[in-house]
Formats: sequence, C-alpha cells, structure tokens
Amino acid sequence: MLKKSVIWLFLLVGLVITTVSAHQFYGYPYVQKIKDFTLIDQNGKRVSFSDFRGKYLLVFFGYTYCPDVCPTSMYRIKETLDRLGKYKKYVHVLFISVDPERDTPENLKKFISYYDPTGKYITGLTGSPEEIKKVAKQFRAYYKKVPLKDNPEVGYLVDHTAFIYLLDKNGIMRLIFRPANEDPEKIAEDIIYVIKYFGE
Repeated sequence: MLKKSVIWLFLLVGLVITTVSAHQFYGYPYVQKIKDFTLIDQNGKRVSFSDFRGKYLLVFFGYTYCPDVCPTSMYRIKETLDRLGKYKKYVHVLFISVDPERDTPENLKKFISYYDPTGKYITGLTGSPEEIKKVAKQFRAYYKKVPLKDNPEVGYLVDHTAFIYLLDKNGIMRLIFRPANEDPEKIAEDIIYVIKYFGE
C-alpha cells in the first residue's frame, strides 16, 4: 500500500512540474490549415502563399488609408520582429489589403517602408475584390466599407478585424493575437516558443 502511495506521489509531482513548466500562451491557440492563394505584392508581382513555405508567418488584414488601427498594429508587429533576436530570420509578415480599390502596389510599398525600410521582412499583398474576399474568408477576417458623407475627399473607411495570425512553416495557423495582445515582448515569446516546438 505504501509503495503504491509513493508511486502516485511521484506521478503527481511530475504532473505538477510539467504543468508549471508548460508555456502559457499570450495569444489564442488555434489550428487551421490555410489553402494556397495568389495575390499581387508591393512590387506588382503575383506571388502565392506557398512561396512563403518554410517561413513562420504573421498575417494581418488592413489597409494603407487606415487612420489608427493599422498603423498601431503594424508598429506592434515591427516591435515584435525587433524582439525576436536570432529567430527573426525565420519569420515573415504578410500585410493583406482589405481595400484593393485604393491599395495599389505603389501605395503598399510606401506604407510598408515605414515599418520595414529594407522590404526584407514584410510583404504587402493586394488583388481583385474577389481574390481578397476569398483569402479573408479562410482567415475568417471581417471587413466592410463605411462611407464618409462628411468627408467626400476620403470617400470611405474600412471597418475590419485587427487580429494578427501566426502560421507555422507549413501554412497551419497556430495562434491568433487580438488587439488586446499589445505587448510585443510577449508576442515574441510565443513566436519563439512555436519556432522551437515545430523546428527552425
């Protein structure tokens, strides 16, 4: 009887140690395979999602005319990249426009240069409204035009979700960071953990 009690005690201690040492994700764990798609990058070249296979991806849906949410989110992404250290080389960012009517490759290139002057870590993507709609549907990303009657020069804004999605090197979504997940340090910790877990 004593022997069994000792065994259960060791098992319980082991369980507690494993639970304590497990990584507590800052983002929301999520598993979904993303199907391949093709859009146009900031250089006017058609690129496919599969072209980034082998990279861990941070995906964000936004638009260059966005007055607040997008600049804030993109700055958070930039800060996150800067905190990845040696793991930064394994990560790439896809900024997918939800305003393809105005977001030409030229506009995307200018916008992205504020956050990645080298153009090495962030790729802007646009396309036809139909193409963008299909891609957004895969990520369950919401967006909708909001007309500005008092500002005809701008014309409209786009209401949209502001999630940042983390995909592994095989195109499988692993984490979703919500707007409330505003700490770049903690986001970077999650990314590094995922890279270590699934391999460089």
